[in-house]
Amino acid sequence: MTSVSDPTPAGGDVGGRRDRSESSGLSIRWWPLVAGVVMALAASLVFSTAWTGVWGSHPIGWLTLVASILAGGGLVAFAVRVAPRDRSRLRRWSARAGLVVCSLLVVGTIFYTAPLPADQVALDAVRDGGGVSVDDSATRVRLDPDRPKGTGLAFYPGARVDPRAYANVLRPVAEAGYPVVIFKQPFNLAILDGDAASGVIGASDDDVGRWVVGGHSLGGAMAARYAESERDELEGLLLYAAYPVNDMSDRTGLSVLSVSGTNDGLADIADIDASMAELPPTAEFVRIEGAIHSYFGDYGEQRGDGTPTLSRQAAQDQIATATIDHLDSVERGTAAAD
Repeated sequence: MTSVSDPTPAGGDVGGRRDRSESSGLSIRWWPLVAGVVMALAASLVFSTAWTGVWGSHPIGWLTLVASILAGGGLVAFAVRVAPRDRSRLRRWSARAGLVVCSLLVVGTIFYTAPLPADQVALDAVRDGGGVSVDDSATRVRLDPDRPKGTGLAFYPGARVDPRAYANVLRPVAEAGYPVVIFKQPFNLAILDGDAASGVIGASDDDVGRWVVGGHSLGGAMAARYAESERDELEGLLLYAAYPVNDMSDRTGLSVLSVSGTNDGLADIADIDASMAELPPTAEFVRIEGAIHSYFGDYGEQRGDGTPTLSRQAAQDQIATATIDHLDSVERGTAAAD
């Protein structure tokens, strides 16, 4: 009697199309494998190239990078496992599409929000000494003079810039007697926490009675938005290479100073001039000849910026002087009103 052999392949797939590795128990899912590796490598690259900026910024930045590395490792572990696949083609392609979209979003966020690290000269300014005490916490850098005056500066950093990059520029302000608070924003984007100044302005546990709110670039725009509303303790607005988002020309009781560089490649002088009509008529404008956008902090060169014809130190001396003069004016004006 002749026996008839079973034509069905050992893997159980009549079509014979199941991968040999699956029939033997090893299943490699290439889509999650690639997605996991890319996510983990992207986060690791940002960690290695911008570590000081990541660590010195808002905690959500480095927590996101750690989560991305762990998620990438999890995807790799999921991609290589001992288990056969038995899903429809539609489900497989839907899962792959979801992985691609999620991976692109995560990797894009990681690279876009990677901070521009503070230069060493700025990091050196985040230290006690010279009549200034420094508190570098998770959400802000605070510079307190030993003999403080009654007015303080609440400052929003520019987009994607390590907040400590402004310590060297603003330290002379603290040395002149004015407390300075530099906010650490989620993902270094002031737009994600535009109300950060409320944490110090009007705070019951803060001895500063009057405040000027200010910022650089996007941070300046968010400071202007914050200053649109009447606030008892808010006396002034300071704009570094920035202009308001909305018309605030009716805020006549607000002392406003706009400082800009003539060679700025990111905040064009024409845009600064156009903003004059949107600020109170008493607003003052200071132009620093030859200065560029990145001179308002210490974080190296910035893509798209102009070419300077003035040294960074010379420009920052003028920025600090203009800022101190503005705070002096606010201090005198408030004292006279009292």
